[in-house]
Amino acid sequence: MNKQLQKIMIHINSLGKGGAERVASLLASRFVQENVDVVVATEWTEEMEYEVDKRVRRVHAGLTPEQEKKGRLSKVKCRKDNLRQVILAEKPDVILSFCVKANYRAVQAAMGTKIPVIVSVRNDPKIFYTGKAKAFMNKFVLNRADGCVFQTDEAKEFFDQVLQKKSTIICNPVDEKYLKAERKATTKKIVFVGRLVEQKNPMLLVQAFEKVLEKYPEYQLCLYGDNFEDNRKEELLEYLKREDKKKIKAGVHFMGRSNNLEQEMADAAMFVLPSNYEGMPNALMEAMAMGLPVISTDCPCGGSRYWITPKVNGQLVPVKDADALARAMEFYIQNPDKAEEMGRNAKERLKEATMEKVFLQWQQYILKVMKEQNNC
Repeated sequence: MNKQLQKIMIHINSLGKGGAERVASLLASRFVQENVDVVVATEWTEEMEYEVDKRVRRVHAGLTPEQEKKGRLSKVKCRKDNLRQVILAEKPDVILSFCVKANYRAVQAAMGTKIPVIVSVRNDPKIFYTGKAKAFMNKFVLNRADGCVFQTDEAKEFFDQVLQKKSTIICNPVDEKYLKAERKATTKKIVFVGRLVEQKNPMLLVQAFEKVLEKYPEYQLCLYGDNFEDNRKEELLEYLKREDKKKIKAGVHFMGRSNNLEQEMADAAMFVLPSNYEGMPNALMEAMAMGLPVISTDCPCGGSRYWITPKVNGQLVPVKDADALARAMEFYIQNPDKAEEMGRNAKERLKEATMEKVFLQWQQYILKVMKEQNNC
């Protein structure tokens, strides 16, 4: 590691079980292996969080109990001021931030410190960075970041040229355990992994599966994940309780969370992602790394399209099109040899996303931004 980089601060709301949190925790653990001092400044702690290397220091940058009693605008200022205090105390060489509010907050808190800030856009900006207030923040705050990491070209193109010119595109890393997983003899199991929320559109998958069952009643649909803050699981359960849904109800299984997906999914006939929008879908990447035949909606902001070459290593279908999704599932059922060939191609494609390759891209970009900032 370049001696120029001795200390990194990562700012994110929490290390709860989300895609951005996963990447932040992996980077934190990987940088300390290079003898870099890593500080993770979070706003709060979730009940279930990603683990990080014991050498990573976690500091609280969120509200105090007294500040929690204040109004919304006062809380926003307190969060920024608290983070600034942490930045001034820690004096990192660079700050990495993840997700909308943390990105805005990090840039504002670091103003005048001469510490470079690299923000990271982790989901569809057309959903998360729109509206009058955010348009203002994008122009007058986000554009002042020293660098930005996007996951796709489509996400990058949403923002001003000011930010685009100093940005880069880096994909998410995939856990090695999925690349090392051995494909088992396939069963008649179709799998989905993700939060049961509107973004993921699990209802679309259930309705497409219903069409598949008309021809292939022996298949089962296994949904891995929880509903968290949304009520889509209850909505699905209500749908399956209907008198005319008895046949499909027996074939749909809510599996909850699992820490052993590389074992539980190894024998699946296929993996399906029915999302309305995504950033860089980790679950899809993990399924491809395992060698599963995969199907995804061709959703913004292009994360699925980044990995899938249709009919080569997976299938893309239009967003919210249950008929097209059902036809894609039936294609794999009717062409098992082709499905397995596409799965093998998917596994080969995901070798691009090993932790080491992704880490080196982050490392090189951070050093580039630091060098440019020092030359200003």
